[in-house]
Amino acid sequence: MKLTIKRQNFLKLLTLAMSAIPAKSAETQFMNFLIEVSDDKVSVIASDGDISTKVTQLKNDGDEEVIIAVETGVIQAPAKYLYDIVSKLGGDIITLNMVDTNFLNISDDNSDFNLVTKAAEEYPEINLSEPENSEGFKTKVKDIKTLFDATAFAVATKGPRDLYYGINISARNGRLYFLTTDSYRMARLSLPEEGSTAEFNFTCKVKAINMVTVLNEDDDCTIYFDDKRAVFKTSNAIITTRLLPGDFPSPDRLIPTKFPYSITFDTNEFLAAAERVRIISSAEDRNSQVRLTISNENGVILSARSTNYGNSQEVIKKATFTLPDSEYVFEIGFNVDFAIEAVKALKSENITFVFASAVQMFMVKNDDPENIQIITPIRISSFNA
Repeated sequence: MKLTIKRQNFLKLLTLAMSAIPAKSAETQFMNFLIEVSDDKVSVIASDGDISTKVTQLKNDGDEEVIIAVETGVIQAPAKYLYDIVSKLGGDIITLNMVDTNFLNISDDNSDFNLVTKAAEEYPEINLSEPENSEGFKTKVKDIKTLFDATAFAVATKGPRDLYYGINISARNGRLYFLTTDSYRMARLSLPEEGSTAEFNFTCKVKAINMVTVLNEDDDCTIYFDDKRAVFKTSNAIITTRLLPGDFPSPDRLIPTKFPYSITFDTNEFLAAAERVRIISSAEDRNSQVRLTISNENGVILSARSTNYGNSQEVIKKATFTLPDSEYVFEIGFNVDFAIEAVKALKSENITFVFASAVQMFMVKNDDPENIQIITPIRISSFNA
């Protein structure tokens, strides 16, 4: 096997594939790239056993010749060291040459490396094919990125339920939905996809979707699905992931039917006030607890208190609110970090908080009914006096 290629193009392949390489693995081959060189393209395959990818560079990129010369073949090379070498070489053109059965030579005009390799046939068998009898759902990479950015922050980072470490992806009625939760909050966004009729519902690791978001934003992406795995396919990449078992909770069961209390904020004013109050709320690492108070007398106030460090208070002057006629004040406690992330995900000039009571989940929303942000309150009695 021999490959002469433009370094930046080959480095881009390795960078995309590197996301699938695990930090460590009992299967030592998963720490390697599998590189396939044919007459008109080069492909790099990587896997951690659950998530696998194959990224491909054609000989020509438009009118530009990317692959200069090839001798076909397949080789297994250590991913980290190959990536580090290629990223640090100074030449515009590099050559990879299999000098014997155990060494891969990597060189440019000034540098020369030899890496110990393994036989390609020793690489674990991974399935990168489309699932049989699966109708693909076509979308854009940029739409997947939009959905990911609006929901990924609510994926769990700790806890016993593996399901909450993933993103629930569903398609129905020509719309694509992303849904996440860590049991304390929930985020959902949906986008219409014209001409896509497939319907499915599955949950997969957030890492797999993050890998899709770094692909070419203007590229089409077709999603395939069966009962064991999902496949995301673009013009030059295939990403396949094992599914997480279990039924993901539905937001429809969590959203109260009535919201007698509501506040509409100017987004920038709320975020600035929340960041200032947060200085005290996070001082003792108590889940960044804040108190939100609305009253006919004093308007909207965001406050925090710490026994050891003091207190903070912000009057949010541009906010408008509603209270039932029989009430003059409403108070609720919540994690201000969760609220900040939810507001940022909405990407709107104005946002609205709606509450059913001080102890029920509340919603942060904009004008898009498909964009749902739900947060669990913190009991006021748990705040430091």
